[in-house]
Order: sequence, then C-alpha cells, then structure tokens
Amino acid sequence: MITHCHHLNAQNFRIEYTSELQTDFKEGTNWVNLLRTDLSIPIKKYLKADFATISTAKTREERLANDLQTFSNIEEENIPLALAILGIEFSYGKSLLFIGIRNLNEDYFASPCTSLFTNSSCGIFPTLSANYPIANYPVSSVGIDYKLELNYCNLETSLYNGTGYRYFTGRENVLRFCPKTDGLLSITSINYQKNDNGYYCGFALYSGLPMDNEDGDKKKKQKAKKKELNSIFWGYIEQHLSRHINILIQYSVNTTEKKGCRNYSGIGILFHIKNTTGGIFTDYANFTDKYELANELTWKIPCYKNGYIQPAFHFIKNNQNRYFIGMLRFGYKI
Repeated sequence: MITHCHHLNAQNFRIEYTSELQTDFKEGTNWVNLLRTDLSIPIKKYLKADFATISTAKTREERLANDLQTFSNIEEENIPLALAILGIEFSYGKSLLFIGIRNLNEDYFASPCTSLFTNSSCGIFPTLSANYPIANYPVSSVGIDYKLELNYCNLETSLYNGTGYRYFTGRENVLRFCPKTDGLLSITSINYQKNDNGYYCGFALYSGLPMDNEDGDKKKKQKAKKKELNSIFWGYIEQHLSRHINILIQYSVNTTEKKGCRNYSGIGILFHIKNTTGGIFTDYANFTDKYELANELTWKIPCYKNGYIQPAFHFIKNNQNRYFIGMLRFGYKI
C-alpha cells in the first residue's frame, strides 16, 4: 500500500542492519553484512526529498554455491557506499510521483509473503533480473516512478535507464541517463490487496542491446547496430487460507528473449504462529541451456523489539551441481 508522508513535520531518519552467517556444512563459511540508511526530508506539504544508501561487506570473496538464482538476497561484493534512492517525491491525493535515482527493489515484487524468503528470486523474478543489467540491488539508475492507490487496488508504472550503476564518477556514474547505449526499461504492475490476500500482475518492456553485448565488451557493443525490444510478464498470488496459513504462487515468462531465463514458477506455504512466521518455498527457473530447482525452509522470529532472527536452509539442484546451504540471519532497525 502507498504510504503518504506529506503530514510529516520533521525529517525521518532510519538505519537498518542485516547480518547473515552462511555455511555449506563442509568446509565453507561466509559472513555477509548489509547496512542501509534512509532519510526523508519534507520540503512542502506535498513535496519531500528521499535519500537512501547501502553498504555491503562479506568475509569470503567467492560464493558458497554457484547457483543461478542466488540463494541470498543480500550477498554482494564489498561495497563501501552506494545510492539506493536520491530524488524528489510529489504527492497529491492518492498519487505519488518520484523523480530521481531509484532501484526496482523499492517498489516491485515486494509483498508480505515474498519478503519472508531469502532467495533472490522471491524478489525480482529471474526472467527480468537475470537477463538484463537493470537497476536491481545493489545498483540503481535514473528514473521516474508513479503510484496510484484506488481503494484496494494499486497501479504503479516506472521508466528507468536500461542499465543500473553504483559509482559516482566515470562512465558507470549512477547519475548517467543514456538510452542510446544503456537502453530503457519500462515496467508496470497492478496489485489488489484485501483481507490478507494479494493478487499481483505486471509486465516490463526492455529496449537495449542483445544479451551477447551486455557483458561489458565495448567492441561488441560498437558492432551491435540493432537493439532488441523484449517483453516480460508475471503474476503471483498470496492467498489467505486460514488464520495461520497463507499460500504463495508465482509465474513469469519472457516471451522474446532467446537466451537467459525464459520462464520461472514458484509455490510456497507460510505458517503464522503467535508473532512468528515460517515458510517453505520451491521454485523452478528455466534457462536456455540450464535449469535450477531451489527449495527453502525458513522461520522468522522477532526479538529485541525492532529486530529478528531468521534461520534458513536452502537445497538447490541445477544441471551443474547440488548444494545444501544453511543460513542464520539477524536484522535490526533503528
């Protein structure tokens, strides 16, 4: 749901820290950390400035699993500081308009059930995130985001620079807006939420160079004369079955991409016991010449008022290998 902030009389500052211990139960361990800061400054009644940064650090350079979907949605290379949000938000009635730097994780594929699981595919589906260099965590890009709330129905549409960045200078400057070389990403979603049920659907259009030219090879990019227009569709359901049980069903298809992830599907069940929530989730990602089946068992336990502890187990099978990963995540907000 949309959160209106134009009634704030003072700035709103928040810090969120997430720490995660990982093991493959053999020889490998990893300690991953994510620090995020958010600052919102009201300017006028219907206008405010938003600013958010992220910093990541881990103790192991290589990942514990060579999986296709990334089992941890916070693990990245060591990043001292990167922008997640920097821009101006206008609010009027039931509408919000943001102009500036942003990433897709702030708005899309974020719902009560999907936010429980730690696998990256419960965030942005791999039919979009695995195929294109878009503004997906930990990178952002210049864009425009519009939200409209109508009772239980929300509409959101955005236009982004087709490539995300995280640096502040040079060609990979996060302020860069260059559709000619970086492409464009247009994304729209319609969501309906009522009585703990959620129904979500959307589509994205990506105009940019073919995937063969998105590997950073400038010579290949110079040779590419024709951009491609790719379309991605998705939908997912969060259905409340009883006081203690919700189910999650997901599906997404890339109708035009000849390489990369062609389709994705997932199903899960969530259990609510007192103030804790646990879940089991299974997804299948079909790539051009690969596949991956990922399973997750997790439980989130609140602690220290604004914190939580979350153990998780991942069993992953693809056409290259099998992996069994255990994780213990701790999060706290100030």
